[in-house]
Amino acid sequence: MSPPEPGLSAALRAALGHTPTAGQDRAIAALDRLMGTTKERATLVLKGYAGTGKTTLVGALVRVLRAQGRPVVLLAPTGRAAKVLGAYASASAGTIHRRIYRMDPGGEGFAGMSVTPNRDAHALFIVDEASMIGGGEGGFGRAFGDRDLLGDLFTHVFSAPGTKLLLIGDPAQLPPVGSAHSPALDPAHLHDRFGLTAGAVELTDVVRQAEASGILINATALRDEVVAQAPAPHFILGHPDVVRITGMELQDELEACYARYGGEDVCLITRSNKRAYQYSQQVRARILGFEEELSPGDRLMVVKNDYFWAGRNGKAELIANGEPMEVLRRRDEEERHGHRFCWIEAAWWSGEERRVGDFLVMLDVLALDAPSLPMARRRMLNENVLAAHAVTGKGARLGILRQDPYANALQVKYAYAVTAHKAQGGQWPAVFVDQGYITEEMIDTEYVRWLYTAVTRATTKLYLLNFHPRFFGEED
Repeated sequence: MSPPEPGLSAALRAALGHTPTAGQDRAIAALDRLMGTTKERATLVLKGYAGTGKTTLVGALVRVLRAQGRPVVLLAPTGRAAKVLGAYASASAGTIHRRIYRMDPGGEGFAGMSVTPNRDAHALFIVDEASMIGGGEGGFGRAFGDRDLLGDLFTHVFSAPGTKLLLIGDPAQLPPVGSAHSPALDPAHLHDRFGLTAGAVELTDVVRQAEASGILINATALRDEVVAQAPAPHFILGHPDVVRITGMELQDELEACYARYGGEDVCLITRSNKRAYQYSQQVRARILGFEEELSPGDRLMVVKNDYFWAGRNGKAELIANGEPMEVLRRRDEEERHGHRFCWIEAAWWSGEERRVGDFLVMLDVLALDAPSLPMARRRMLNENVLAAHAVTGKGARLGILRQDPYANALQVKYAYAVTAHKAQGGQWPAVFVDQGYITEEMIDTEYVRWLYTAVTRATTKLYLLNFHPRFFGEED
């Protein structure tokens, strides 16, 4: 008689490849309970700081469940975050938006968006970087119009029988834009507002393998300040993976990193969209040699969810906020409706498939000191488009706005330098973190949270750019 198949706990401990920490042991027990429960809308919130073994545990979980023949669906708020999740789980991962939304034929405006039915019964849905997901307040929480991304996610997941949900996030990272906290990491909120049967477990102990990493040593010091709400950030040098540089050294170090890692694996993180634009222009001119506002080879980031152009370039699907693009060809530039536009041919990733298509992009968004086109300017653009078509009637006006390429121009920014909110969920081998403008009174817990989020984007090399001597325990 063959021995019985090991339970989830035993299989997970074996798959980890090391003795679990106390926190990982608690998480394993909680995951076992989650997979064994018959309660409806069963959800576990797995919180974990940088270096605590969260990704290792989740990777082992995916391997074990697949070996046992249990269905698993991997999701994240952005394309880059999905790529990171897929890499450490050794499985395919997609964006939440692409998974849960569809455009209904004949629908009008935002009302044409609906939540797709879930056809993966009895699956475990694993959602990484859940701290980024808002509840309709803005940022990644506002999917389309006034839709509630978090609520729509739950509607989709639990529309099939026997499904369970694992929400993963780092509580020390930035909350969603426009929100004071991360609702997806709050079990009480999930129960009270959404009726979920939610539990939580938190990993706090740094695993032994991470103790020699200067990046993780500094990240741990910063998260301790976030947790204690005692903002006094300082950096610990003396490790080869953490380097302090000035603006005079930036170009040489960037050139070295671009040569060593490639452009896609280097990122500069700064405090504002304006400063990100300035740094991006420096990279484009001094390192890449680009002279035009958009050039073949330019790396872009989509900054507003789009269904219009993906549908025109193939099957109707979403190009989500945060997804990367590469310019292949630049075509005509024109001014219409009070804005500047440019036609480009660009490549983007649809799941694991590289696709190529034609897009009309709004050039004005590139230099905006805002995440995307502000609502007031959006309304003005729509009114100018409607005036050019001279249509009346609500239905006809909505139809024009749905079909007009200028009203639906893709909103993008350069991807060479980004804000921490845009970088959140991604990882790069080489990351440059710019102090930005900061005064003594501005150094609070939220600033330390910003620093922690930026620092933890680096996997191999962290460059601390233009930081004041006080961050290193030195006198001014």
